[in-house]
This record gives sequence, C-alpha cells and structure tokens, in this order.
Amino acid sequence: MTHISRRSLLRAGAGTLAAGLLAACTVTKSGTTTTLTLNVGEVVDYGNAVLSFASTAIGLSFVSAAMGTANVTLANTAIAGLKSSLTAFQTAAGSSTSVSYDNASVKTAFDSVLADVEKIDSLIIAVIVGTAANLSSSVVTQAKTAAGAAETLIDLLKAMVDMSGARLRSAAPVDPDAAIGQIAIFTATQG
Repeated sequence: MTHISRRSLLRAGAGTLAAGLLAACTVTKSGTTTTLTLNVGEVVDYGNAVLSFASTAIGLSFVSAAMGTANVTLANTAIAGLKSSLTAFQTAAGSSTSVSYDNASVKTAFDSVLADVEKIDSLIIAVIVGTAANLSSSVVTQAKTAAGAAETLIDLLKAMVDMSGARLRSAAPVDPDAAIGQIAIFTATQG
C-alpha cells in the first residue's frame, strides 16, 4: 500500500497547475519587451464560473446574514461589475481565441475582471470560509467547497498576468475544470 504525503500531493498539484497556466497564458520576450497572451476562453470560463458562484452564494441566508445589508449591496455591485467586465473583455477580444494583455482595451477589461473577482473574494468567499467555519450542514459544506473552487479560479485568473508565478491558497482543486464542475454542482443544487 502506497501512502502519498500531503507535500507530495501539493507538489504534484503545482505541476498540474503550471501546465494549466501554460495553456491559459503565454509569455514571449523580445529584447526588453514582454508580451502576455491570454486565452480568451479560459478567462471567460473562469470569470463566468466565479460569477455563477457569487450570484448563488449571495442568496444563501447564512451568507447574506453574516455579510450584513451594506456588504450584500457591495457584493451585488461587484457581481454586476463582473458581468459587465466579462462582456467588455469579450468585446475587446472579438472573435479571437487569444489576445495580447498588452493591448490597452484588453488590459483594461481584464484588469476590471480581476478587480471584480477580488471584491467577490473579499466580500463573499471570505464570509463563507470564515463565518461558516462554525456552522454545519450540507448547504454550508457545499458552499465551502464551491468557495474553494472559486478561490482556485480567482487565483488562476490572477496568475495569468502575475509574472512572479501562481500562488494558490488551497491544495485542491487545482484542476480548473474540476473547480468549474464543483461550482456548477453548487449552483444547480442551491440556485
């Protein structure tokens, strides 16, 4: 019987993540100029999954109660902002499957996507991860799992333009498709 240590699992996950990031973003260098090329489909898929998660999570009574009215309003604004910034990103990308982050309109739209997912992270995910730690139910468990998946996708979005490398907050799931699947299950059962 082979036992896999947590450290070995994390290293293997980091390798999987690095391979996934290569598909999501390419970096080319010409002299002192570095060009980042974003995979449009990945940005849109990750952003839409985070949007779906946030829209569902904010409707859960334990989440909205823990957030309070003012933060629910801020979160709803971030959700609307993410929807708009994803549309702006798709408009800037046009029919391209990949776009240069160095393009002004793409950079502006992508940076807006990042700003909005970070607000969702600090307003909704933080509440689920922090406040829900003392709660126990199948809904809370599903919300925590989906929050972890959303964190993964947010980290992957940030890593697309972070030249210092990806820093995932959690070990699982490192597979973006698995994260999107977990969010889909969450929204299907709670939406």
